Parts: sequence; structure tokens; C-alpha cells
Amino acid sequence: MAWSSHDLRTPLANMQAMLEALEDGLAEPGDYLPALREQVGVLTLLVDDLFELARIDAGVLTLELRIAPLASVVDSCLRGVEAEARQRQVTLVGDVDDEVTALFAPEKVERVLLNLITNALRHTPSDGSVAVRVESLANEVQISVEDTGEGLGEDAQARMFERFWRSDRARSSRGAGLGLAIARGLVEAQGGRIWAENRPGGGARVSFTLPAG
Repeated sequence: MAWSSHDLRTPLANMQAMLEALEDGLAEPGDYLPALREQVGVLTLLVDDLFELARIDAGVLTLELRIAPLASVVDSCLRGVEAEARQRQVTLVGDVDDEVTALFAPEKVERVLLNLITNALRHTPSDGSVAVRVESLANEVQISVEDTGEGLGEDAQARMFERFWRSDRARSSRGAGLGLAIARGLVEAQGGRIWAENRPGGGARVSFTLPAG
């Protein structure tokens, strides 16, 4: 609660300052409307994340599991970050067989995967690459997001899935530090596991599993 209060307080203070400036006639409404809308978006995202975490913790998360191919989910996530990757001059790679299926909730896995790709993208230098690889194992399917960034420190590998934990490598400065904690909760709720490690050739790899279809 203390951590979440801190993250709630910042956008609220920003909005309060802008509203007082408008009341005092120091600015025109049009000057602050975009910024106010952005701060409302920040608050909405944080409250939604807190609600999702509360449902995960209480064990009341509603999941509609079905056997489905993973290729469409991977393609959708890569399309979602394509513009940002182009702007950052980072190459996106998808390595998934159309025949690979798993037992999962598509919308929840898409949220997990999009979070991992976005984190990897924001910590990959220009001319680098981010790859999503899907591999069929004996009784499960492994989905990995690999980047060519600076890799993960020991602290990040051990703690990056803790709620509200941040580091320059593992977290985006624009978040409250809940994305990876939610990702872990969603993966585990579907019978999978999630972990992070450094790639032998440099960069980081975050992987999670799902029951095989």
C-alpha cells in the first residue's frame, strides 16, 4: 500500500498543480488539457494493474483456457510494437511454427508477451534486435523474448518479477513496476512458470512456459 500510494501521489500532485494554475489564471485550459489527460491515463493504468494483482492474489482471476496456436498471438504482439521498433531502429524477429499449440487464455498471454517485448525493446540499442522464439518441449511450450541489450545484473535476475521493484535494466521508468509481477501471476495461473537469464552471446532472455496443447 505504501508503494502504490507513492505512485498514485505523483500524478495526483501534477494534476493538482495544473488545476491550481488554471484557477489562478496563470494558464489557459488548452495548455494543460493534453497533460491532464495523460496523467488520468497514468492513474487509470495503475489502478487497473492494482485490481489485476488483487484478483491474482485472491485466486479469483477468471481464465478461459483453450487449446490454440501461438503464432497468431506472437504476430499480434509484434505488430503492436512495430512502429516503436522502427523508430528505435531495432529489428523484430518472430520464430514460431504455425503448428505449435498450447492450453492458455489468449488475451492474458498476449498481455504477458507484449509486456516482455516492450521491456526488451526499450532496453535494446539502435541496430539491435528483439526476438520472440517459441519451442515445443515434452509437456509444455516455451516462449522466450531475447534482446541484444546490456543484459541483466544478478539483482535484476532475482528480483525483476517482484511488484514495484525497478531497475534501469528490468523496468521502464514510465511504469509503476507492476507489469512483470502481473506477468508472473498470469503465467502461473495458467500452469506455467517464468524466469529471466542472460543470453550466452550477450543481452537478456525472459522465458515462460504454458501447458502443451
